[in-house]
Amino acid sequence: MLLACSTMVASAQGLKETIERGVQTSRTQSENHEWREAFATCRALDAQAGTNPELKYLVAGERFRLYSRLKKWAESKAQLELMENYARASKKGEVIEDMLMKKAYFAQIQDNTPMVNSCYREIFDMRAEGKDDKGKEECFKKMIAQAKSDRNMPMANLLGKMYEDWTDSIENVRRANELSDIKSQYAEAQEEIESKDSTISTQRGVITTLVIVGVGLAAALLFFIFMMLRNMRVIKRQKNSLNMANDNNTKKSEFLRNIGAQMMPALEAIEKGDKGNHLNALKEYISHIETFMALEQSRDEHFELTNSNMGKFCEDIAKEIRTVVKEGTEVTCSAQPIKFPTNEETLRNLVMTLVGEAIKDNGLERINLDFKKRNTHTGHLLVTAVGLKIADEKKVSIFQPFAAVSDLTESDGLTYPTCYLMACKMGGELRLDDEFKRGTRFVIVLKEE
Repeated sequence: MLLACSTMVASAQGLKETIERGVQTSRTQSENHEWREAFATCRALDAQAGTNPELKYLVAGERFRLYSRLKKWAESKAQLELMENYARASKKGEVIEDMLMKKAYFAQIQDNTPMVNSCYREIFDMRAEGKDDKGKEECFKKMIAQAKSDRNMPMANLLGKMYEDWTDSIENVRRANELSDIKSQYAEAQEEIESKDSTISTQRGVITTLVIVGVGLAAALLFFIFMMLRNMRVIKRQKNSLNMANDNNTKKSEFLRNIGAQMMPALEAIEKGDKGNHLNALKEYISHIETFMALEQSRDEHFELTNSNMGKFCEDIAKEIRTVVKEGTEVTCSAQPIKFPTNEETLRNLVMTLVGEAIKDNGLERINLDFKKRNTHTGHLLVTAVGLKIADEKKVSIFQPFAAVSDLTESDGLTYPTCYLMACKMGGELRLDDEFKRGTRFVIVLKEE
């Protein structure tokens, strides 16, 4: 019996190797555009596979690849349905996961987002089955890292959202348990008070105990509230950072898809001999991309802040602006000498970058700098460019990178997104004042960490 079993295992292994070699032959034939021969090979392999679901899956998977290459989507869908039947019949995790990845790929081509999400979610459930919270968290991180490495952004985005929701649920359970413990302690203290009211001396002891317990509970409750508020602020900041990262990753993907359209006009102009402006534009574009990427990758590492005299800072910047604006452009400063924490070097670069973009507009009449302290921890540095007009449709995505294909000799679209990241790395943000109608007003929100 042992000899017979060994012979059967060896035979099955040999048949699998034969099928795999046949699949490789079909791939080679398709690469040489020998489509009929490739399909003929698949038919022969199908006959050899018999009723073995794992081997039938390999053959169906090759047919799916051939039909997908030929863009025969109806036939591809039919093969995909067979693949799912064979994969689930095999009851092998690696086969089922391979099928789900191909199914997600096909659903993505067909713009079937719910199906894509369902496939990736099932893959995660398979990998995380039977694991504790630590194991699930490690599974999330590995799958997100792998998806980003493979540039599979739909999978990375879905897993990132799942991880965020899962983390929130775990945190809520922990807080509920802590609150339950506090309530339990309080209930026990109440029972102890009621059980010690037999004599005056006992009542005094109970009162003393109650005071002590009350103070302890109050301190614990205050500490719990403080930690809850602190955690809420941290979670909000992390969510904002994650949303920004996801948005930037999406824009980077669009940029990679549109890089040819973005750079081709300049390259064609250079090829025709017009090297000057276009060559410089390409160099600046690459430099701006490097600067933006460096800031984006370190957006959670904030610059060091020191107390600065904002009135003097604005006056110094105004003097510098007067040396670069066109003749007839008025530069004013109305900031008061208010102390506020900031990083002067970064803030100066941010303001000068905004001004550099504003002076390109021929309608610019005046630039004014002002600083307003909104509360104890927040201040607004206002850069007002009277006469600078920005179209309403551009305002919606003005701080989003790679939002559109631009003429590189005029603007590459990265100036304002880079300024936004500079503000974020100072712990604040950059936005437009929608109520200002006589031009454009940039509001640099500064926050005391």
